[in-house]
Amino acid sequence: MSLDKQMKQLSRGDAAAFEGVYKKTKKTVYYTALSILKDRSLAEDVMQNTYLKVIKNASSYRQGTDAVAWIKRICRNEALNLMKKRGHETYVDERANVAAFGTEQTDDYGLLIDLARKTLPQDEFEVLILVSAAGYKRKEISELMNIPLSTVTYKLNCATGKMIKALQD
Repeated sequence: MSLDKQMKQLSRGDAAAFEGVYKKTKKTVYYTALSILKDRSLAEDVMQNTYLKVIKNASSYRQGTDAVAWIKRICRNEALNLMKKRGHETYVDERANVAAFGTEQTDDYGLLIDLARKTLPQDEFEVLILVSAAGYKRKEISELMNIPLSTVTYKLNCATGKMIKALQD
């Protein structure tokens, strides 16, 4: 069933349709929030708030429009609002004080995301995460972000080059 039809069912109060909406959009929502907030736990909080708003406002979704873009816009607004509320924060390196985080092991994947977050501009980070972690194709990212395919390719190539250099350093 298409996402548009599931949104229509959700707007009619069919709670079962939410599962399909969630499965089709969860990666986009999470990585959109992560690209803005640069904090996994905050991204998860924004993700929850986004889906609560999707359920609450499903009736305002216009059939035939891009449901992913509509949900992504809600997520982006939620993340930006959270940033405004929280103001300037200092990020703590979990490797510097492992005891404070309750573990002495950190996964390499999380460390790579942290390195990418610190190394790349937001637009390149978002493209890299959508390709490598969420599994989107460049054409899909072009449609999601409403930018030309050539720009997506350029940003991905720049991000990859910067990450290779950062890992070598």
